[in-house]
Amino acid sequence: MEPVDRSGRARAFEVMVAMRDGIRLNTFVFLPESGGSRWPVILHRTPYGMAASDAQNQTDCTNAWLPSAAEPFRGSILRGWRNIVAHGYAAVYQDTRGRHGSEGEDRVYADDAADGYDTLEWIAAQPWTNQMVGMSGSSAGATTTFAAASMRHPSLRAFFAQAGASSIYDDVVYEGQSIEMERLWLWVARNIPGLSRSHREAAMRRSGISGAELDKGAASAAARNARLDAARHADPPFIGSADWLRLPLTHYPDFATWQPFLDEIITHPAPDAFRARHNFRRTIDIPGFHVTTWFDIFQTSVLAAFNDIQARTGTQKLWVGPNEHSFVYANNFWPHDPYFAWFDHWLKGERTGIMDQPAVFYSPRAWIDDRGNYAPDDWRHAERWPPPGTRPHRLYLHGEGSLSPDGPGSGRAADHRPRPHPPHLPCRTPHRGRRDQQQFPAPRP
Repeated sequence: MEPVDRSGRARAFEVMVAMRDGIRLNTFVFLPESGGSRWPVILHRTPYGMAASDAQNQTDCTNAWLPSAAEPFRGSILRGWRNIVAHGYAAVYQDTRGRHGSEGEDRVYADDAADGYDTLEWIAAQPWTNQMVGMSGSSAGATTTFAAASMRHPSLRAFFAQAGASSIYDDVVYEGQSIEMERLWLWVARNIPGLSRSHREAAMRRSGISGAELDKGAASAAARNARLDAARHADPPFIGSADWLRLPLTHYPDFATWQPFLDEIITHPAPDAFRARHNFRRTIDIPGFHVTTWFDIFQTSVLAAFNDIQARTGTQKLWVGPNEHSFVYANNFWPHDPYFAWFDHWLKGERTGIMDQPAVFYSPRAWIDDRGNYAPDDWRHAERWPPPGTRPHRLYLHGEGSLSPDGPGSGRAADHRPRPHPPHLPCRTPHRGRRDQQQFPAPRP
């Protein structure tokens, strides 16, 4: 065990934690230097890497990731081990299966429920825990949190999940019952560099190719990704790109070699047992703090998780702020930071007042153009979501691309005449306008 904080207030060690099938996952543990021999624990599991971006060794806990002082809210791992330990918790980071320093193959969340449970089981057996464990994470880290919570390990008492999916297929891959290829391919291509050595070796064995050929495929995937991403910014987006309009649904060149589980993901177009296993929220029954934005790509999934679990437990909180997916990382997104008040209440039994307010706290402004000068001083409380007084509106898509409350039979005919060039559609693809939910700055509406 090594000191990792010059102040002497933290100790750390690295361990490869064995899962039920023998695969070992790279894990960092950070313990307070004083305050007793057993502590409550906050666990993060992430596919994005838990070592610092410039770390040469993915298993060196002295180079563990920390948020920058300028952006303390940014990252899949929330608040950082130094802040967690300073608040009297043990902090545990873990690379998910097949990612960075962990063994096994990455199967895009398919193993995160079982691996999360096995990790919690390992933590519960350690001499430094008091059996009071919380989990937290953002984006993909929120999804791994939902996955682990779905298994109902008795030591997991609460979670804090922001801007992440609670049901992979219903809300992400097949939201609206159509395959969201943009979400799949752009995300997968960007994450090829984080696949672990063992995943790489398995890909070579499966495809019968050499390491040089696999590297060539990675370079080709990166180039294809650049073209796909450029098409996203075109006007109009996507439809002038042969890569988007002619891509195969399965066995996609380069991508499928590195991540063959994607073929499994997109071959379940109808609800079945495979898809049900990835609906993590349906079995969660512990207190949860949910954070999203009005135009988060995962907004519908976060809202569904809050409502489903709240109906069973009455112990959920929901915060909804303005703008897109990434705005949750801005310092001025937050009216105040509820993170430690939440965990202090549920893991330490302290009266922090976090449960005295109504369940929902939201911004009445859905979009803020002046992000830098935004002040979250007008948020409102509500007992439920949607807030009382909300009325649903049904809108219809018309032939010229507009949305209107005028339904069928309104006399607005669709224009299907062939055109020499792609039309400029006032109502563009869902990801082009304010509902841009990706990991990129949102374009102006």
